[in-house]
Amino acid sequence: MAINNINLTGEHISTNLAAYEAARSGFFTLQVTGINSIPRANYGGVNAPTSESDKLTNKAESYLQLNVVKSSVPHFKLETLSYRRGNDEIKFAGVPTFDSGTLVVDDVVGLDTKSILMAWQAQAYNVYTRKGGRMKDYKKLATLSEYTQDFELIRQWKLYGCWISDLSEDDFDKESDGKRQITATIEYDRAEMVMQKTIEGTTTE
Repeated sequence: MAINNINLTGEHISTNLAAYEAARSGFFTLQVTGINSIPRANYGGVNAPTSESDKLTNKAESYLQLNVVKSSVPHFKLETLSYRRGNDEIKFAGVPTFDSGTLVVDDVVGLDTKSILMAWQAQAYNVYTRKGGRMKDYKKLATLSEYTQDFELIRQWKLYGCWISDLSEDDFDKESDGKRQITATIEYDRAEMVMQKTIEGTTTE
């Protein structure tokens, strides 16, 4: 949106309500591509699964997206390199590193969210066969999308090479009747943010 001949100040933001809206933390989706119909974590065979019951449902991607309640936002940090020249120290940027992300989901009976996460993690290491996996099988593409409260898409992040390094969940507790949640630690190679104008294929004004 082009705003011509306006001196933008802090006061302007508070008066021009049509141009600004506070970003909300609860309007997002996260979808992982490539986890439909992968073998379940408790499948112990050495060959391909022999029946559909050995695989996840072909709606696993949608079920996981539905049950995500919290997701970290991807960022990277740059290694700081330096060299000395006499009494001066000059700093410059080194290799970027993307920190691990976290994903919190509801453990919903009927949608079997836990099995979906465990099956994805099992692609990297299967506790039943005690075999490690190949990157082509356990590394996935994830898309984190942010929306306004009326579900207009604002921006997206593409997370490349995602895989689960750790799963943890709430303890069983007879003195508590709260809902159970599962936390996954997500590793990824890099993340790219795409603004809404680029997503729609138009140029930013």
